[in-house]
Amino acid sequence: MKPAIDTEITKTLKKHYLDPFFYPESMVVIGVSIKRLNLGQIILATNHRIGYKGRLYGVGKDAGEHEGVPVFKDVADLPETPEVAIIITPAGTVPDVMRSCARKGIKYIVIESGGFSEYSRDNALEKEVLSIARENDMRIIGPNCIGTISTEHNLMMPFAVVKPGSVKIGPVSIITQSGGVGDSLLRIVRENNLFFNKFIAVGNKLDLDEVDFLEYLIQDESTKSIIMYLEGFSRGRAFFEAAMRSPKPIIVFKSNRYPMTAKMAQSHTAALSSNDDVADAAMRQAAMIRVNSEDELVVAAKSLKLAQLRGTRLAVLSRSGGHAVITVDACAEHGFELIEFPAEYLEKIRSIYNTRVIAHQNPLDLGEIFDYTIFTKILEETLKLDGIDGIIFNHLYQPHYEAEMSRTFLNGVKDLVEQYRMPVAVTLISDALEVADISMNHPYPTFSTALQSVSALRGSLDYYEARKRRDGRGDPVELDIDRAAIDGVRDLCGREKRAPFTHEALSICGAAGIIPVRSAVIPPDAMTAPEGITYPVAVKLLSRDASHKTDVGGVKLNIASEGELRGAIESIRQSPGVKKGSIAIDGFLVQEMAPKGEEFFVGGRRDAAFGPIVMAGLGGIFIELFKDRAIRIAPVTEREARNMLEQLKAFPLLAGYRGRPPLDVDALVDSICRVSWLMTGVDYIEEIDLNPIIIHPEGKGVSIVDARVFLNIQENSSS
Repeated sequence: MKPAIDTEITKTLKKHYLDPFFYPESMVVIGVSIKRLNLGQIILATNHRIGYKGRLYGVGKDAGEHEGVPVFKDVADLPETPEVAIIITPAGTVPDVMRSCARKGIKYIVIESGGFSEYSRDNALEKEVLSIARENDMRIIGPNCIGTISTEHNLMMPFAVVKPGSVKIGPVSIITQSGGVGDSLLRIVRENNLFFNKFIAVGNKLDLDEVDFLEYLIQDESTKSIIMYLEGFSRGRAFFEAAMRSPKPIIVFKSNRYPMTAKMAQSHTAALSSNDDVADAAMRQAAMIRVNSEDELVVAAKSLKLAQLRGTRLAVLSRSGGHAVITVDACAEHGFELIEFPAEYLEKIRSIYNTRVIAHQNPLDLGEIFDYTIFTKILEETLKLDGIDGIIFNHLYQPHYEAEMSRTFLNGVKDLVEQYRMPVAVTLISDALEVADISMNHPYPTFSTALQSVSALRGSLDYYEARKRRDGRGDPVELDIDRAAIDGVRDLCGREKRAPFTHEALSICGAAGIIPVRSAVIPPDAMTAPEGITYPVAVKLLSRDASHKTDVGGVKLNIASEGELRGAIESIRQSPGVKKGSIAIDGFLVQEMAPKGEEFFVGGRRDAAFGPIVMAGLGGIFIELFKDRAIRIAPVTEREARNMLEQLKAFPLLAGYRGRPPLDVDALVDSICRVSWLMTGVDYIEEIDLNPIIIHPEGKGVSIVDARVFLNIQENSSS
């Protein structure tokens, strides 16, 4: 007799092509032993015990049953076609098992077996498995994964023993690249009263990956927030675009941040934008919440349970003067301000309690109070204030006689927050077991240190501001590009098998409306500039062998006359880096000197995962020393370009610093947008560097004096 399925749930919830992985009407576990304990048996038994809401079968070497669930010797013997199959047999057997599933008509497969590309990148088994799946319109999670969990459907694919009734339905869903980390995340959320709805471990991502499931969870009505653990991106651009559309908060724990080796970068843009830098920029731009540890993840997840913080003005209420001081330090470090309490508020506080020892101020020291009803009254009066955005309450107490009162107090905090819609971060300062018990069992989020409370509020505010930036970014401005001029440079470089010379790189910029200073090219044996060039000038070596002209003595500045120009060219010829004969002289570029200004840079490159990116920062010779730069996924809007500049430590130089006039930020923003559009619109540009861009006072524009562009000329190499 087949177990009954809750058809109402199935009918209501199954709307998406990935729903069978979460709400399957029937499921088979392939690799079940009925004679001894194995992983397949654990999966089968766990789903049976927790009340999986579908029909359940097993397949193994021996037919029979386990805990009343029928087990068959072959997939072909199953009495129906299961909607999803979990395969947990040795890796070498998986292709044949896949073929058996295909013959039975099973379309959804979870391969939990290991022994695939996690051991060998060029894995023939994986290629065979994927080929079978493509031929039979099958979708795969894994291999080397632990599958999915759906608390609504009592579905538990991981090989874990779970007690009936121990899993509660919650609003958080989890995507993880690692089964082991996923198991840790499940434990962490349970221990912090953060109940989850769905869980997906994608494993080797042979077919379905984090993007597929991110898009699924974004539209999933049961999921209110998303936690992700990732080591890398299969499709970074698609991941970014999905997150840009998400109305739900996404917390990303991204590891694999520090590659131990990297090839020598050919441009500053490449040198200053590692894979993790770009991933971090994408997450910032799409308003994702990035964390770097399990502890940070817990704080971020709890912060989402607080009311939204929308400003920097805080009040601190503390049962400990010392912890109040620590809290003030943390507030200052994270950019918060402590308001001065108004006189009428202090008068009201004095009517609730008075003290002759402790001053009434912000932070408000409550160390002399032991009446919990007074805490609640003071908190409510503070929540009524118009001049604050959030509150931190440091609750120091002895659990052996204040435990019950503390739980009642937290219930009151929860009710007040729901009434006033203002965040209150409660720091619990008590015995470890007491703090752990409340974290695990009380629905109101609490924090174990003042720094955690402040970090939670900072994270809440950062998310709020990032969402505003993202949702108010506007549309990228479509700019005209002279594609024919750029194609001409590429054709020539393809024929000569070289990168563009400086003047050619500048002409590519000019084709996108980034107009360089006036210049002229002179042949290798020439010593004078052509007519029309006004002194003073700069002269730069043109050489296919010298990417960094300054390093070989190939740049001379502030040349005031024709005689000085001849001397400068001869000096370049005689410089040690050129004279030894290893560097070809293809000519010289003579440029009119730009007016003085501040040196910044703008660059772009094509990231392997995220596609075209744009970068801006402090330029000149110290560009890689200070590494003051901002990165965004291209194309950017004017607002995003401006936000890039505001992110820089050097932004005060642009805004006007210590009596200096403000610089032409609008012109620099325009240059960023044009480089961004150039990277987006011309797919064979691999990298571009404008360093320096000289920024002049407001209304005076910018001067483009140097550029390096690297093109993909492989397709044109035979031209």
